[in-house]
Amino acid sequence: MNKIDLRKLQLIQLDAFQEVDRICKKYNLAYYMIAGTLIGAVRHKGFIPWDDDIDIAMLRSDYDRFLNCCASELTDKYFVQNYRTDTDFYPALTRICIKGTYLDDKYAKHLKFKKEAYIDIFPLDNVPDDEEMMEKHGNRIMTIDRIMSYKACLVYRKGPFYSKLIGKKLLKMLLLPISLNSLQRCREKAMKEYSNQTTSRVCSTATMYSYKKHVMQRSSYENGVLLEFEGGMYYAPREWDTYLKQIYGDYMMLPPEEMRKPSFDVYEV
Repeated sequence: MNKIDLRKLQLIQLDAFQEVDRICKKYNLAYYMIAGTLIGAVRHKGFIPWDDDIDIAMLRSDYDRFLNCCASELTDKYFVQNYRTDTDFYPALTRICIKGTYLDDKYAKHLKFKKEAYIDIFPLDNVPDDEEMMEKHGNRIMTIDRIMSYKACLVYRKGPFYSKLIGKKLLKMLLLPISLNSLQRCREKAMKEYSNQTTSRVCSTATMYSYKKHVMQRSSYENGVLLEFEGGMYYAPREWDTYLKQIYGDYMMLPPEEMRKPSFDVYEV
């Protein structure tokens, strides 16, 4: 297999993003650049130079409609991946994966799901306006995430004398009777708990980071604005500056040089 140069990978992912943009425009679905992709649009008018993925978000209703549209609209260069399509897929989001690539995910080699280059699509879910209820909602999701991490046996640091690795493998054995898929269904149910209620706030509930930090006013997303990204114009949250400051603080500041590197190696197959 030949390793794909980072810039070439970014352009391949940009093609996938353009496909998502096409489908969303055709069916009047709203999406928003988020996370590092949004920082890249604001700070670099394109990819962060060392970034190796694209992150977008959709309100839950548009997210579900988008998945339905993909069945007939998505070109054969791509496929949809989530916990419904792949055994052992653990993120609570959807990926548009790029055929003909292999992503070397050293933390998930043991898990049985296809590993291609991708762009991430996060659902934005209603969350309670009441602070106490919101805290409980976030804690429920965090608890399920912790159990899923044990079940998937994701080990980012092995610890002294492999203590973390050994501990997670023991917990994985204890959780053998519970499938990862059933935990995903449980998580999605918790994420969508307030879907039938009118709330003023939404959250990127699939985030692996702080739930509370990702809680935003719905109005900060709606009526998105166009920002330049790699020579094209794509949608961002209407209050993108508020979004970025809430999550990243001074988002215009570059990270230390040693952190300016891609997360994965990707290969042509």
